[in-house]
Amino acid sequence: MAIGRPKRVGVVVYRGSLGQRLNAWRKRSPLNPYWLDWSKLRRSVEDLSEHASGVLLDVGVSEGPYRSLFEAKVERYVGLEYPPSILDKQPELWSILDRAKQSVDVFGDGNLLPFATDSFDTVLSTEVLEHLPDPARCVNEMARVLRPGGKLLLTVPFSQPLHELPSDYYRFTPSSLEHIVRGAGLEVGSIEPRGNFASALGAMQSQWLLRSFGAKSRQSDGSVILSRWRSTLLLPVTACVQVGFHLMSKWTNDTTVCHGWTVVAHKPVDA
Repeated sequence: MAIGRPKRVGVVVYRGSLGQRLNAWRKRSPLNPYWLDWSKLRRSVEDLSEHASGVLLDVGVSEGPYRSLFEAKVERYVGLEYPPSILDKQPELWSILDRAKQSVDVFGDGNLLPFATDSFDTVLSTEVLEHLPDPARCVNEMARVLRPGGKLLLTVPFSQPLHELPSDYYRFTPSSLEHIVRGAGLEVGSIEPRGNFASALGAMQSQWLLRSFGAKSRQSDGSVILSRWRSTLLLPVTACVQVGFHLMSKWTNDTTVCHGWTVVAHKPVDA
C-alpha cells in the first residue's frame, strides 16, 4: 500500500495511523529538532502530576497531551479550551473540529471561567499564560475556582521563539510569576526552572538550524513549513547538537537562562 503525503489542513498536518505512531516515536527522540524543549516540558509536567488530586481543571487543554498522565492521579479531569476562533480565519478547519471535541470537555474563556467558585481541587495550565494579553486576570479566575487548600500548577516559557502569533505576548521570570500568583491571593510553594542555560542553548541552536536551513517558508503564526529533503538532511545535525548540549547540561547548573518555569501554588485554607 502506498503511503501518501500527510494531509495539511490550515497550519495542522494530519497523518495516518502508521504515520502517527512513527511521529510519536520520533518526537520522543533527539531526531525531533524540538526534543530538548519537549523532554524538559514533559518532565516538568510529570513532576507536577504528583501534586494533583481530586477534581482537576486543565485550562488550555488543546489536544489533551497530558490527560492520561493526570487522569491516573485525580478523580475527574476536565479539559477547557478557548472557543476555536481560528475557524473564522481558516474555515477549512471545520473539517477536523470533531478531533478537537474529543479532547475538549468544555469550551470557555480563561478570563471568565464557566464554573462556580471553589469548584476544583487542582487547576492545571501548561504553556498558556504567554498567549493571554492579561495573564493575571486568568490566574485570578483560576484562583477563584480553586477550593481552599487546592493547588494551582503552571508551566510558562522563558526562552522560546515567537509562536502562535499574533497571540504571543509574554515571557516570564520568577519575580513576575510570584507577583501574579500572590496577586491572585495564592501562596507560592515553588517556582522551579525547566532545564538550564546549556539545555536551553542547545534547544535554540537546534531550532535555529531547522528554521534557517530546513524551512521553505514561514507561516503567519510564526511556524515554518519544512522542506522535505533539507529538513531530513538536517535531522542528524540537530540530533547531535541536542545530545551534546544535553550532556553539557549535566555539568552545569546556571539557570539564569532556561526553557521555562514551573509553578506550584495553593489557595489558603481560610480563603
